[in-house]
Amino acid sequence: MTKTLGALLDDFNDFHAWLIHSQTSIWVLHAISRSQVLNHLGDEPTPMETLAARAGMKTDMLRRVMNFLASQEVIEIDSEDRIIHTARSRAFQERQEVVRWLNVNFPPGLKLDQAMKTGIASFEHHYGQPVFDYLSERPELADEFGKLMSSITNAFETFIFSQHQFKPFTRAVDIGGSHGRLMTRLLTEYPSATGVIFDLPGTAAQAKENLASSPLKNRIDIVGGDFFKAVPEGGDLYLMKQILHDWGDEECVAILKNIRAAIAGDGRLAVIDFLLPEEPAPHPGYALDINMMNLLTGGRERRLSEFEELFSTSGFALDRVTENPHGQSLFEAVPV
Repeated sequence: MTKTLGALLDDFNDFHAWLIHSQTSIWVLHAISRSQVLNHLGDEPTPMETLAARAGMKTDMLRRVMNFLASQEVIEIDSEDRIIHTARSRAFQERQEVVRWLNVNFPPGLKLDQAMKTGIASFEHHYGQPVFDYLSERPELADEFGKLMSSITNAFETFIFSQHQFKPFTRAVDIGGSHGRLMTRLLTEYPSATGVIFDLPGTAAQAKENLASSPLKNRIDIVGGDFFKAVPEGGDLYLMKQILHDWGDEECVAILKNIRAAIAGDGRLAVIDFLLPEEPAPHPGYALDINMMNLLTGGRERRLSEFEELFSTSGFALDRVTENPHGQSLFEAVPV
């Protein structure tokens, strides 16, 4: 969105056009993702009728959707009614889980008013149980969620590994490390170190399967457990990517205190989360903050002063911040 909602509301025609376009874009991308239609494209231009036959679709209906995508400069259509796979459509093809998750996440968002009245996430109002309980009963969906988190990590990596230099460490522990994307990138950048991926037992099992053929597998231990009870001991770098934003302050302090009990005396804690401005201003973190209200009771994005309070209450002191105005920032804290 290039304009704020306020600027759009200055002219209702602009607002209405934005609303229709946003709604339609979500519909189209979701349909393309669910149908996997892009998987039927190759390096050479594909006739519209051929693509329709491969995807099991009506040619006219497919053409109208492809026309929309071409008008938005996602794909190209040549003079012979052939579809050309572009760098943009390939990029979307590689990260379709971002849109597929909308199938689960969007309906609860229409009950956001209930969250505002009760303090309970709208996901719980819609599905009758917290999001992680819901996912634990649906392994395939949990796997999709893990892929989504890995995709988010991919976007973050470019920033953090070019802008942030970790101080020397020997053993990193990724708390809530999911499928291991962050850890494998970290150990690739720091070849003398080893690592631990720590997550719920089911997720840890998936991580073990995903890393079975990795050249780094002998440098990574995978441990299942509950970070509210304890975390692996002895690391000198503990990582938490988008973990604290899942929880309210009381739960965050409980997790951080367990890390404080486990961390080496000279260790460092690296927290990766959005950093909200101290005063409201255009920033992507505010949209994610509403998403957290939708997904998780207690989940929220925070300002720097709020992170400092969490750290000090848990036995840490904030040491430095690598701020990212367009995504997740990195906060390093040290035990005191």
